[in-house]
Amino acid sequence: MKNLVPVRVPSAFVMKHVTLLCAALLIVADGSGRTEPPRPGMLNCASSVSPEQRQRCDEEAFRQVEAGSQSTQLEGGWRLVKSRNPDGGADAISAMHVVDSAKSDARLAGLSLQCGRDGIEIVLIALEPLSRSTRPNVVLITGEKRAEFEASVIQGGAALLLPADASKLAASDWQGATELSVEIATKPTAIRGAVPIGGLSTALRYLSQNCPAR
Repeated sequence: MKNLVPVRVPSAFVMKHVTLLCAALLIVADGSGRTEPPRPGMLNCASSVSPEQRQRCDEEAFRQVEAGSQSTQLEGGWRLVKSRNPDGGADAISAMHVVDSAKSDARLAGLSLQCGRDGIEIVLIALEPLSRSTRPNVVLITGEKRAEFEASVIQGGAALLLPADASKLAASDWQGATELSVEIATKPTAIRGAVPIGGLSTALRYLSQNCPAR
């Protein structure tokens, strides 16, 4: 008999941990893919390498998010997150889903749909800082449908903003899918993962209803 390898099943705490981290990484977004100066206490979080330093960054991020955000559970494990802008600007509003940890590298945290200046934007959240000078190719697969995009590295390397064509897929081809496979071309090895996207249409509807009028 072959040895059985236990499947990693994320606890409720881990799911909340990653969801809050996703929100924290987006809290300074201005909705256009640009970044704002890091908040006090968040400096060097994206580039920290030691476990102790990364933990301190996480804890500070969680404090910021919990102090200034509202989170609503949606169908299929999606969460609608509203984060107050500490500088008094427009709130950051996103619909987020964490990865399936059993099918994903630890370097990928989740998927975020967020209110942008020109409509809904698609963002992948990374837990490994990426060079802002690169434009990684991202392959997205739902069922037998495959799409490839050149992404922009934002949030100090913590996130990848996909072009508008990805948003069109989210509003059409992805609606009937249950899972989005992700592959990000990075060196020395690619970042791979899977995000459950059942309930996407509901998440998009709630997000659209909450996005500020342009």
